[in-house]
Amino acid sequence: MKLKLPRAHRTDPVVRLKEDCDLLAKQKVLNCCLEVPDAAADLNVTADLTKRTIVCSMRLAAPQDKKRSSARVNWLAKQLTRAETESMFVKAVRPGRAEETQETLARVLEDATALESPATDVVPSAFEIFYMADLGHRFAGNKIFIEELEKAVPHFYQQVGQRLRAWVAPPPKLHRRDPAAQMDDEADESLEPAAAEVPPSAPHLTKIGTGQA
Repeated sequence: MKLKLPRAHRTDPVVRLKEDCDLLAKQKVLNCCLEVPDAAADLNVTADLTKRTIVCSMRLAAPQDKKRSSARVNWLAKQLTRAETESMFVKAVRPGRAEETQETLARVLEDATALESPATDVVPSAFEIFYMADLGHRFAGNKIFIEELEKAVPHFYQQVGQRLRAWVAPPPKLHRRDPAAQMDDEADESLEPAAAEVPPSAPHLTKIGTGQA
């Protein structure tokens, strides 16, 4: 894993420090993004000082070839059947202003309709899978915070991250023509009038006289 930074932060550490401090002061959170070679998605880590939690998450685009919400959820659930479900959650992300829904991973594995909502019939466009470590009063301890952070990231990746596979659009299928339609086309061609053939030029005939000049 390696830290993934925007270009402005890579080239200027002072800018990075300032923007991280501003985020911490305004929203009481610290974020980082980890790039994992060949993983389905980047791994995001958020420390929330207000909630006293550490959250590790990955987001996957939902399979576009599945039209029903439950089918898209099943696609995800099949990848995580062996994952530990404690403190694991799944959020269904929908386009526009459609309601996002969230459930425990355990509930999603039991019921493919768990992420559906009576407020919308829009199917999820993406899924966010995350692990939440609730530290409570222990969050204030510097040593404990670092220890819990170092445990949370590998735990989430081992149980979820390494099992996830990004959706890939299937190749287009070659549709064979209906044999009956092909026979009709061939029959139509046989009924077309043949091109008129031009007869070869007739030889010039000389009238043979009967002795008259």
